Amino acid sequence: MLTRRHLLAGAAAGSAALLLPGIASAAPPDTSTQQGWLDWIAARRRDVSIVIDDGAGRRAAHNAGTRRLLASSIKVVHLSAYAAAVSEGRLDPDEQIRVGDWDAHHPFVSDGRAHFHALNWLGVPCDDYGIAKDPGQRVPLARLPEAMIFFSDNAATDYLRTRLGDPALRLAAARGGWARPDTRSLGGEVLMLMLPEYAPPPGSPVAVRRAMGDAVARRFVRDPGFRAEAFARIPGMPSTPEAQWPWVKGHGAGTAAELFSLHRGIARGLYPQAREILAKPLADRVPPGASEVLIKDGALPRTLTMGLSVRWPGGRSGTAAVLLDGVTDQDTLNELPLIDLVLAALSDPARFSALERALH
Repeated sequence: MLTRRHLLAGAAAGSAALLLPGIASAAPPDTSTQQGWLDWIAARRRDVSIVIDDGAGRRAAHNAGTRRLLASSIKVVHLSAYAAAVSEGRLDPDEQIRVGDWDAHHPFVSDGRAHFHALNWLGVPCDDYGIAKDPGQRVPLARLPEAMIFFSDNAATDYLRTRLGDPALRLAAARGGWARPDTRSLGGEVLMLMLPEYAPPPGSPVAVRRAMGDAVARRFVRDPGFRAEAFARIPGMPSTPEAQWPWVKGHGAGTAAELFSLHRGIARGLYPQAREILAKPLADRVPPGASEVLIKDGALPRTLTMGLSVRWPGGRSGTAAVLLDGVTDQDTLNELPLIDLVLAALSDPARFSALERALH
């Protein structure tokens, strides 16, 4: 079953086998350390897209325009659209929404129990699949974008997309310099993994896959019988990263340049309510002298992504977007040292130079 690890689950020692070019017997980089991540980047440059600007005159980019899987990093678009709608009076963050309407976008599995943890965080009793025992219970709308960022809840993401509409999502991203982000239904993607007869043939155009995923997601929301059918299919769905890869590689993609642009805009004052939410996950990891760190990361099999900014008193802000292919499950568990590496590069010219050397 596809899992989504919580952002700060911790770093585990060691990593899976990785062969350096031309050195068949070389030991793999140890991504449980910052230096190990630098070694990984240097050894796997073709699998790395990075744009980084420390806000003090240093900037580097590598494969900035290469389209790669975004995973949950795409959710900064939905967060931006929510923040814009609240600031413009189109959404009321105090609106009380039915938990059952939120649950309806959750196809039971494949989110690393993110929805389950979000409901527990809110004190909403639920079953082991993260379905509220009382669908009529209500929570403030403001809790959904928080659940989307803090726990990477896909159901909250799709709920907000449904409420706001794709045009609002695209407009919010465009204001930050990201034209036409891929905001397909995340629940639809999971349902096509569970029920492959509702998915397009391999190699179909992106627009076809997006449309079919959206259609199956709408049916899941509206049709209790279809929900029961999907639930019954859970035991037979692909359960390993290798088995899921044919599905994963067709997921939503974008570039480091696009992700960087929107995160930089937020760090510089675009969508203040989005900034406030992005600042909470790493509130205890702010570099000395800085005022806050903003982050939204993402993970899928073989994929690790993040958009991250540091803000300082006086108006300086630095931003990085990182998209990695070919990571192992152990590398994903070792995300925290990678985060620390990026924070150090944004804060310390010597560490910025070390990252720049690894890229080139």
